[in-house]
Amino acid sequence: MIPSGTSAIGKPSLLNRTDLISIILRLQHDGWAFARANDPSLKKSRSEPYMNGRLFLGMTHVRDTLKLTNMYLVEIPGARSSPNLAVPDREPDIIMLFMEFGTNEPHAIIECKRVDPLQSSRALRGEYIRSGVDRFTSGSYGAGHDLDFMVGYLLRGNGADAVADINSHLENVGRKLCCLKRSKKFSRYGYVADSTHKRKIDGSSIKLIHSFLGFE
Repeated sequence: MIPSGTSAIGKPSLLNRTDLISIILRLQHDGWAFARANDPSLKKSRSEPYMNGRLFLGMTHVRDTLKLTNMYLVEIPGARSSPNLAVPDREPDIIMLFMEFGTNEPHAIIECKRVDPLQSSRALRGEYIRSGVDRFTSGSYGAGHDLDFMVGYLLRGNGADAVADINSHLENVGRKLCCLKRSKKFSRYGYVADSTHKRKIDGSSIKLIHSFLGFE
C-alpha cells in the first residue's frame, strides 16, 4: 500500500503521500492525453479493455518521460483477495509498485470503468459501483490498503455529471455516506473526487480517489 510516511522515489527527491497520489493522478491524466493524441481510433465506441490498454501505455510513456525508474506499472495483473491463496484470484486493470517500499504486493490498484451520466438505463453507474467500488469494499482488491484508485471513462457529460449520477445511485441503494465528493486539491489533474467506504469483512476503511477522463 502507499505508505503514510515519507519515502524516496526518484532519488534524491523525497515524496510524501500527497506527492505520490499526485504522481499517480498525473500519470493517469497525462497518459490519457498522450493516448488520445497518438491513437485517432481511441473513441468512446471502443471497448473498455481497449481503453485500459491505451491508458496503460500512456501512463508508461509519461513515467518514462519523467524518469520515474523505480515505479512499475503492470496491466491486467493477478492479485490475491487473501495473502494465503496459492494462485491469484482477481484481475484488477492496473497495479503500481514502488521499489523502495519493500513488498511484492501492489502498492496501488487502479480499476477502470466506463461511465455515461446521460444513459437512460443507468446501467453503467451501477456497474461502476458493483464491479468497481465494491471490489475494494469486499476485499477482492486492495486487501490491507486504506487508499486506492478508480478511473471513469466519460462517454458523455463531464466529471461533475458523472459524480452526480453515481451519487444518485448510491443514495438510491442506501449508501449516502459513500457518496463521492470533488477533491479540489488535485484539480490540476482534471475532475477528481474521493469517497470513503467501510469494508464488509472487518469494518476497516478504504478511501478511493476517482479520476474522470473524457474524449473531448
